[in-house]
Amino acid sequence: MRVLIPAAFAALCFVGGTTLALADDAMKGEMGQMKEQMKAEKESMKADMKAKRDEMKAMKKAHKEKMKAKRDEMKAKSKANKDEMKAKAEEHKDAAMSAGQDMKAAGQEMKAAGQEMKEAAGAMGK
Repeated sequence: MRVLIPAAFAALCFVGGTTLALADDAMKGEMGQMKEQMKAEKESMKADMKAKRDEMKAMKKAHKEKMKAKRDEMKAKSKANKDEMKAKAEEHKDAAMSAGQDMKAAGQEMKAAGQEMKEAAGAMGK
């Protein structure tokens, strides 16, 4: 019995040490898996963030292009309107000048007619 107690104690120590070693190996294995999962999740999140960032860049670029096209369209409309107004102003200016010339010609005709009447009256009075 005296031999049995130290042998049982030695067996217990051996089993306890082996159990601790096995538990440590199992724990390291689980920790490794958890680290790998966390790393995979982190990489997945990075990929998602990059995709969202690229999508936002594309949306921003599309909006910028749309605004540029709209601005160019407005410039073209403004230029066309300006040209149209300029043409109308020239047309009105030409019409006014023509009317002025017509009035000048009519005035000269009236002056000539007045001069003729004056001469005719002068000839009658002589």
